[in-house]
Amino acid sequence: MKVSILTHSSYGEAGGINKYVSQVTECISNSDFTSEINIFAKINAKKISKKTNIFINKNNFLLLILLSFKKLMNSDVLLITHINLIPYIFIFIFLNKKIILFSYGLEVWGTTKNFIYKYLIKKIKYFICMREYTKRELIRKYNLKNKIFFFLDNFINDLKNIKKTKKQNIILTTARLDTSEKFKGIDETMESISLVNNPKFKYIVLGDGDDKFRLIEKAKKLKIDHIVKFKGYVSEKKKIKYLKISKILSMPGSDITFDTYPYRFSFLEAANYSLHILGSNPFKDEFIKAKKYKIFNFVNPKNREQIKNNMLRLLKKKNIFSKNLHKDYSKEKFCKKLHNYLLITSTNFLLG
Repeated sequence: MKVSILTHSSYGEAGGINKYVSQVTECISNSDFTSEINIFAKINAKKISKKTNIFINKNNFLLLILLSFKKLMNSDVLLITHINLIPYIFIFIFLNKKIILFSYGLEVWGTTKNFIYKYLIKKIKYFICMREYTKRELIRKYNLKNKIFFFLDNFINDLKNIKKTKKQNIILTTARLDTSEKFKGIDETMESISLVNNPKFKYIVLGDGDDKFRLIEKAKKLKIDHIVKFKGYVSEKKKIKYLKISKILSMPGSDITFDTYPYRFSFLEAANYSLHILGSNPFKDEFIKAKKYKIFNFVNPKNREQIKNNMLRLLKKKNIFSKNLHKDYSKEKFCKKLHNYLLITSTNFLLG
């Protein structure tokens, strides 16, 4: 099978979507049933196997697609990793190529696309969603009928054999500090910490962005700057060091656009290092499922007292490694699902 992937980036960039695309390309490149994988990227991509071909054009992605017309037409399946890339494949949509569009969350339910996008999306038959809510919103916003939807969660890297490190009284947040993404958990955590009398712990924030100065000033105004440390962007090695020694990952975002998905990358990454995870209440079905793993702790993000009480409770609680979470969100399951979806799409054979 020949597979072509159109993406902004599939390697080296920060952010959940990019990591997800990296997982997708890794699974496809290492599979036995694919004979050729072509990655068309705006920024960068990585050659994973001998059968992987990389095509990059930062300045004129449309030209790259047009010049690769024959290669794309010869592909059995085209994977489009983001809704914003749809206009680049309008020719292939009208030529009835087999196309799978990936959708994650905010780019679907947090924005409204124009009539061109709406028209082209209706022409696509196959969709891969990370969660049921995204599927429902896709159908509602774009009035989709008679489409085939697949579900593909993130996978958690298998680090069961990591060397255990003694935990310290540290609450951690890893996030981009952008003004466009306020109230994703840092404000809420700091305001809750300010309610604690004589706190015996530290709050460390990893990440950088144009909202960092505001957050630093806020910590000063709340009079908690002596225990709140903004470390900025750190290397992967240093991030892992903080994950090993921290007890809690806190991200109880309250903004209307904040994605409450329990299996976001930062949460799964923290689970590898046995952190207690403190997040916003998700949808009911996700809440019930996630609670069984015993590392997820959900709160009303607008209730600072509730956040404070949970932080203090979790600092006293022993950290555990969730074997069931690793089993349910393993790389093996992720790759097997993706392989099946590609086979179904390429053969027009839909199971049960």
